[in-house]
Amino acid sequence: MRRLEVHTHTANYEIVIGSGLLTQIPHFLAQLGLPQDGGCLLVSDDNVAALGYPDTLQASLRKAGWPAELAVVPAGDASKSLSLTEALYTRLLQAKVRRSGIVIAVGGGVVGDLAGFAAATYLRGVHLIQVPTTLLAHDSSIGGKVGVNLPAGKNLVGAFYQPRLVVYDVDTLHTLPNREWRGGMAEVIKHAVIGEPELFAHLQDTPQPSCGDSAEMEAMIAQASGVKIAIVQADEREAGLRMHLNLGHTIGHAMEQASHYQLNHGEAVAIGMRMEAEIAVSWKWLDPTVRDQIITVLRQHHLPVVPPLMKWEQVLTYLDVDKKHSGSGWTFVLPREIGRVEVTREVTEEDVRAAWQASTS
Repeated sequence: MRRLEVHTHTANYEIVIGSGLLTQIPHFLAQLGLPQDGGCLLVSDDNVAALGYPDTLQASLRKAGWPAELAVVPAGDASKSLSLTEALYTRLLQAKVRRSGIVIAVGGGVVGDLAGFAAATYLRGVHLIQVPTTLLAHDSSIGGKVGVNLPAGKNLVGAFYQPRLVVYDVDTLHTLPNREWRGGMAEVIKHAVIGEPELFAHLQDTPQPSCGDSAEMEAMIAQASGVKIAIVQADEREAGLRMHLNLGHTIGHAMEQASHYQLNHGEAVAIGMRMEAEIAVSWKWLDPTVRDQIITVLRQHHLPVVPPLMKWEQVLTYLDVDKKHSGSGWTFVLPREIGRVEVTREVTEEDVRAAWQASTS
């Protein structure tokens, strides 16, 4: 078991990574000194619920004296909506969750974002525990960015709201479909490109296109999570450095939506990283051999690096409303070398169109 610490201006909390941790969560809550009479609502989706993880956790909590209730939402990004947030408020009221109560998100990034946003806004904030069950969620469960989508774009309504604890039971990763595993590896690769050259070299030499044993996964997740922890601690509210974590996401989010979520998040981020590497090469910010290394590692993990068949104009519609953009230009994170990226607010539509053409030729 590995215990990583996060220290920000607003919160201090632990990330616990290991095997067999689901049934230990009541013990961790007791260590935090959270009162049982504040109420507790577990939030999960129907895919994760079918695997039994929320039921296992609920039974453990009830056995330890916690009055835990369970809300299950449909799987998929469409659940990150204001209407489902309102439905969770109703469930929180029915579960008699008070200001001292707890919301526990059991699932992937969608569940974490939705449940986290409900926790941040219900009664002006109740305790949040993140229990990620996907590889992708090693990114989204850390750092306190929670929110929901609007029809016009992803994550346009949200908050910065740090969890009290993140518990990552790596045993849950063994039930991930291969496609979901590979999507999660896109975020691992992203963290390596941003700030962990050793991890990138390891992934070059020893690709992980499928889930390995628990000890291997524990080590890899801890290493990738360390990149995000360092950035979040330095810049909790995305004033500057934290924007580095958006590598691959500016184009990725737009493509995800333009595909009507036929691309999953990790697949879209992988294509986004390739296209942003193309922009960096065209600006002479990145050596073409490093771009090729990024493309190779993505391909070694069976991730797409070529945009699917869709019109550029479809992507442009969503790209133009990205919340990170300034009035003068588009905001992008571009790689400079493995382990170093840079934010620019001067990317033009022509730059991205040229990267699109380079990626599809």
